[in-house]
Amino acid sequence: MKFYASDLEELTSRGIAYTKAPVFYNPRMKLNRDTAVLTFKALSLRTGADLMAASGVRALRLAVEGGGEVVANDRNYLSCHVIRMNVRLNGLQDRISVTCKDARLRAEELSLEGRVDYLDLDPFGSPAPYVDPFLRAVRRRGVLAVTATDTPPLFGKYPDKLLRYYGIRGFKVPFFREFGIRALISFVLRQAGRLDLYVEPLLSYTTAHYIRVLFLVNRGPSTASKMINELGWIRADGFRVEVLDNPCEKCLGPIWLGDLSNPEVLDKLLTYSSGEVKELISKLRDEVGMPPYYYPLDEIASKYKVKMPSVKEVIERLKDLGYKASRFHGDPVAIKTDAPTEELLTLIKRLS
Repeated sequence: MKFYASDLEELTSRGIAYTKAPVFYNPRMKLNRDTAVLTFKALSLRTGADLMAASGVRALRLAVEGGGEVVANDRNYLSCHVIRMNVRLNGLQDRISVTCKDARLRAEELSLEGRVDYLDLDPFGSPAPYVDPFLRAVRRRGVLAVTATDTPPLFGKYPDKLLRYYGIRGFKVPFFREFGIRALISFVLRQAGRLDLYVEPLLSYTTAHYIRVLFLVNRGPSTASKMINELGWIRADGFRVEVLDNPCEKCLGPIWLGDLSNPEVLDKLLTYSSGEVKELISKLRDEVGMPPYYYPLDEIASKYKVKMPSVKEVIERLKDLGYKASRFHGDPVAIKTDAPTEELLTLIKRLS
């Protein structure tokens, strides 16, 4: 597959960030696009859409690698021109339709024209303003993939913005990356409930600069109500965490407390994956069934002025003691475990 995009080397030589390119293309989001194509193929989806397509790379890959019929849309007229060039370059005129409209308007049109099996929501910043129309544009048992690059509020750095945008009360905690994922899932779940829909996280992860959740979308008011009622709260005092059913003073929530990914879907994705994306999915599989938080070993060692033990050794010792334990995919020196906090702290001090 070939495609036209902004010359990143030329932009760098001129001191221009890729975000300021006339037609946006971000090579750092390859993993993001990999999860889209992998899910599309593994779940045997047939129709897809990228309504903020920029250069159209994701749409091209869904058509070429996923074998689907795809809608590629962008409100930038230059981007639309480049997408059409890329479609012709790859001989995909019969597989990709190109439009040039506002993403929310195009999503509303899709909800009337005939919904799609897969829809990608990957805006600059917060996805919050787009979730409602995008949910309506997905067929039942289809997939909505949501990317959020506004990680500072979701990670609790800006509590006021977190509350305004997502309806979540929170602040910066040691397990902030996982809190951000769970806050985003909670928001989309509650938005879906307003439409008598419910969503289930199939695959969720975070990297340095974004959060990504792929949701299965389904209809069912009673299930939506049940899932919303199962949202919970967390009380965090340093590294000590307590999961609660009801809000309290200085609690964080309401957030999703269930698994971040569906183990059956992960197992299916593993059979189709390789390289970096396979490594990610393997880590996510290990996290299934773990508590909704993690422990950053480097921060714990720093606080108690001890040498940080090996992550591998801590996990092995915890398992020897009969507890569940795994790494956390979003932080190489963090672990997830159901061991009591005091016992974990004692073990870290003993191993240091």
